[in-house]
Amino acid sequence: MCVELSARSMIGIVFYVLGLILLVYAGLNFNNLFFVQRLMAKSDIPVYSQMVFIPILAGLLVLLDGSFIANLKRTISGVLYVLGNFAWVYGFYLLYLRLSVPVEDISAYRIAFYLISVGVPVFIIGAIVNDVHKGSK
Repeated sequence: MCVELSARSMIGIVFYVLGLILLVYAGLNFNNLFFVQRLMAKSDIPVYSQMVFIPILAGLLVLLDGSFIANLKRTISGVLYVLGNFAWVYGFYLLYLRLSVPVEDISAYRIAFYLISVGVPVFIIGAIVNDVHKGSK
């Protein structure tokens, strides 16, 4: 029994696997830094930012992109997905920059919080629009 998959499905599966690998890598890095090396000082935040935060962000992005690529049904959901994806990725990038050099001023994190807070719901709305059943015309 041979199952043929479309190119879009294969790309989606590859993205799933890469995303999971990145998330496992981030988990292993966190385990090593926190439990083995016992890096728990404020000065260690940049190390966590580079070794844990970036792989988690990349893993989530690749995993979500893979699921979306494999299941894209409508153009409008693709537009919402791209806008939401851009907003939350840019928000996380700003957060990464703030964590690379530990910033204690709470207002420095405000724009990252807003971008992530807006980007994730737009991304989710795009997924919902993609999954809503098309009515017969």
